[in-house]
Amino acid sequence: METNNHAIERKYHSKLNGDTGLIIGMLALLVGVEGFVLHRVLSETWEISKNFFYLYLIFVGLMILIEAIGCLSVRKLIKTHMFDFRYYD
Repeated sequence: METNNHAIERKYHSKLNGDTGLIIGMLALLVGVEGFVLHRVLSETWEISKNFFYLYLIFVGLMILIEAIGCLSVRKLIKTHMFDFRYYD
């Protein structure tokens, strides 16, 4: 829904860009932590897990994909309803 007040629109879009940065930061933090955990698990159990390394990669890849889809849907919902709910007022 568009508003007639351009100052409010600029304010909302600038705050949406800030929220987008937070969402990207959250996703980067999640990926970093998962990478660290994967590294620790693989380094401690390499003799056992080297035969199943591809399963670890598939599992972590699916987790990252699901998190990315979730973060993108949150951003889309904020963008869709930011004028309806006066989200940034």
